[in-house]
Amino acid sequence: MSAILQAACPYCGSTDTIRTIPEKDPFNIMVICNNCLRVVAGNESEAIRGKRAPVAARKAIAEQTVKLCLDNGKIHGVKYYYTEYNKLPGIEKIELLQAKEDVEMLLQSRGLTNAIKRPNKNGCVIVIIILLLITASVIYFFTHR
Repeated sequence: MSAILQAACPYCGSTDTIRTIPEKDPFNIMVICNNCLRVVAGNESEAIRGKRAPVAARKAIAEQTVKLCLDNGKIHGVKYYYTEYNKLPGIEKIELLQAKEDVEMLLQSRGLTNAIKRPNKNGCVIVIIILLLITASVIYFFTHR
């Protein structure tokens, strides 16, 4: 693990890293850059990290992904990350599950997992209104006959 701690961050080039243990998964040890607060090493993505796109392209995709996740929700962020990352030349294509894990790690490393917009639950309200309208029309029909 000391070799990972001495490695430079692929995002900002800093060698100042911190070894952390997440609360939800204590067996998944992550190394986080202390400068840019991003995951440097952790999960299965370490094995393919060397084959990824240049740092600037990955950084731009990561920034836009975080912005989309905060504005529109995690589904839009994962979709953007998956499509844009697979457009990059010279890298292996990632699968949707790997894109989801990468986006979750990105959000977790920045401490934004609780800031993500939750899905809208207004469908239930619409169904209740429609049922009330149907009930009111049936009552009106039987009382004015």
